[in-house]
Amino acid sequence: MRIEFTGRREVVAAARVAFEANVDGKDVWCSVSLDALNDHFGNGGPSAHDLVGTFEANRAQIEKATQRVLEKNGGQSVELETRDFDKTGP
Repeated sequence: MRIEFTGRREVVAAARVAFEANVDGKDVWCSVSLDALNDHFGNGGPSAHDLVGTFEANRAQIEKATQRVLEKNGGQSVELETRDFDKTGP
């Protein structure tokens, strides 16, 4: 399975950062929760600025966890939660 991250990302209403991956030529939106950003990456607050800053500072680790889940679920959309980082660490 070929997975590439496009660099596109947005903060969405449910206090998540959404970001795009391309899986075998298909665009797939993924996201990481505020709780996961707080628990594993030391996020400082719920503002869009805080969320995006924490996401960008930890993008490589978030994408690694996302890739693991995408490979496991056959390339379907991913909504990362705290539990998704328990195995990979921050």
